[in-house]
Amino acid sequence: MQADHFKQVSVTKTSRRNRFRLKILRALRPWHRRLGLVSALFILLLVLTGVAINHSDDFGLDQTPVTQSWLLDYYGIPAPTHVAQFSTLDNHNLPALYITDNLLWQNKRVILEGSQTLISAGYAANMLVAIDAQQLYLFDAEGHLQETQSSSTGLPADLLALAVVGDRVWLKTGSGVYQADKQLIDWLRIEPFKPLSWLMSAPQVNAEFIQHARSAHLNWQRVILDLHSGRLFGALTVWLWDLFALALLLVSLSGFWIWYKQKPPR
Repeated sequence: MQADHFKQVSVTKTSRRNRFRLKILRALRPWHRRLGLVSALFILLLVLTGVAINHSDDFGLDQTPVTQSWLLDYYGIPAPTHVAQFSTLDNHNLPALYITDNLLWQNKRVILEGSQTLISAGYAANMLVAIDAQQLYLFDAEGHLQETQSSSTGLPADLLALAVVGDRVWLKTGSGVYQADKQLIDWLRIEPFKPLSWLMSAPQVNAEFIQHARSAHLNWQRVILDLHSGRLFGALTVWLWDLFALALLLVSLSGFWIWYKQKPPR
């Protein structure tokens, strides 16, 4: 009788453990599915962005600027404050010149990033000349920088404007007007015989180019890298990525536990 009693107690305990185990399994399965779905979306995002990063050269992502204004606003990229467009009506074969803050553009290609805001630019014979307040930049006609002049090389200080007459370059400065020799080595302070046509910005700058200049500061490779690493959404993404990592951990543990409890006995 005593043996039968202990056997009955043992069966009852086993039955209770089984019922408890079934309750846990029933409660765990829905959460396992939900966390699995969230984790799958997270893994899909990482896979897609990772493949795009690995093949960014093939897709041209590093050469594709972001043109969406809302995304440029999100990155805090403002429109340039100083924009100038220099006409090339005398020779339509020459690329147009633009200035946006400290950048010099030949058509839609940046050829110079200066240390300060650029003032003026123009073509002189087979050269391209640009100035800021303290320096003069010489390029070949294709836009390759050849030389930079400053006060240490004899360039006048406090530059205000640039003019090109024939093959001669003139500079207006805070101390007067200077003319360069044909080699642009020596500068002579001289008063011109007639008023010079200083190279000034066109009255109206192409609005499309302004948007292009803004887009040049951000490409799709940068956006996808930030999305992949989680930097795109700032500090919030650090916690969000931690939650995704925790979800993956819970899916792994709950999946193993469900498999272990349901596996058939050997």
